[in-house]
Amino acid sequence: MTTKNDTKENVKDKLASVLFDLITDIPDSLHIPLSVPEEKVKRLTQQAALKAATVSATLSVPAGFTGVLTSIPDIVAVWKIQAQLVADIAATYGKLALLSREAMVWCLFRHSAASLLRDIAVRTGSRIVVQKISTTALKAILQKVGLKISTKFVGKTLVRAIPALGALGNGAYTYYDTNEVGKTAAAYFKALSDTDAPVPVETEETAEENSGES
Repeated sequence: MTTKNDTKENVKDKLASVLFDLITDIPDSLHIPLSVPEEKVKRLTQQAALKAATVSATLSVPAGFTGVLTSIPDIVAVWKIQAQLVADIAATYGKLALLSREAMVWCLFRHSAASLLRDIAVRTGSRIVVQKISTTALKAILQKVGLKISTKFVGKTLVRAIPALGALGNGAYTYYDTNEVGKTAAAYFKALSDTDAPVPVETEETAEENSGES
């Protein structure tokens, strides 16, 4: 007989597993480094937030941890949109090569689970430095993050008794959540750019002109 605690452990283990797969398979990006990336990053964040909100608004997660367990593929779809956003922002700042699995975790979950990420990021002066940790330590962190995130999803199933309200609530929350991911990624990669020597990059206008000529 499956108990509530067993189901809770299944959710924690499953989410930790899919999170580990997600962050170790860093998405590529088609975006190029820009000399003034801020406006482009804002547009990328807004586009990703709208896309993720649309996906989230269509999810139907039954109440309880069992519902979260069966809906993990849909939840992961939102995370994949957010992970692609992080990669696109990194590429726009010319820092895609520095997007490690630890940096991905920081950008995705800093706003919602900062207390669980103390072993990943340390502050040095005004900068946040993401440090590499062992795979075992990373998996342990992801278990805790997965449990915290799944608990939030369970809490949000309570409004689904009124379908329209539930859809709007999920969409609004995911829009906000994705915006926070974008802000964290932008701040992180901007700080990396600010400490580097200047490198030749195209402006967005130049990139569009070059694209039109080819």
